[in-house]
Amino acid sequence: MGNYKIVDARTTYIGEDVKIGAGTVIYPNVTIMGKTVIGKNNVIESNTVINNCDIGDSNKIISSYLKSVSIGNDNTIGPFAHLRDNVKIGNNNYIGNYVEIKNSKLDDNNFAKHLSYIGDASVGSNVNFSAGSIIANYDMKTKEHHETVIGNNVMIGANSVLVSPIKLSSNCFVAAGSVITKNVKKGDLAIARTREERKKNYIKGE
Repeated sequence: MGNYKIVDARTTYIGEDVKIGAGTVIYPNVTIMGKTVIGKNNVIESNTVINNCDIGDSNKIISSYLKSVSIGNDNTIGPFAHLRDNVKIGNNNYIGNYVEIKNSKLDDNNFAKHLSYIGDASVGSNVNFSAGSIIANYDMKTKEHHETVIGNNVMIGANSVLVSPIKLSSNCFVAAGSVITKNVKKGDLAIARTREERKKNYIKGE
């Protein structure tokens, strides 16, 4: 391994046990430590921290924090993503800004572009986590974390909450603004929200 590019060595820290493949470019203000292995032709943009990770080829990581993460090929991570504690990402995924993933496995071609939390989950392929979608994985009463299982080709609408333990079968849809507490079967649309009401003349104008 070698023949990678460091844009500014003065602001870049790379630990002695780190291995980096050819063609990878590391921008300023990056820290890479632990027994991290980074493959070929990756772009590691500024203000990224990578600790004890295994990263494949042709990924783009933008201003993010990664610890104990395994990433395949052709993924885009960030900006401002937080991946930690036994996360496994397949290929061609898009993990965007302000997305946190913890102790979860995602296969290929998934999208979580903004403002989502994915915890203690097993996710198939072609799943879309819309903005504000959350997995509620922690039971404060029992102090236990529970698992969420999501199949392939699932659409999770904006501002939805999946309350673990729960299973979403392949080819199902969760409507925006729903709190889902029961398993969703293949082909179903799950809606869990109250009907909108209008109070006429509630605000008294001049």
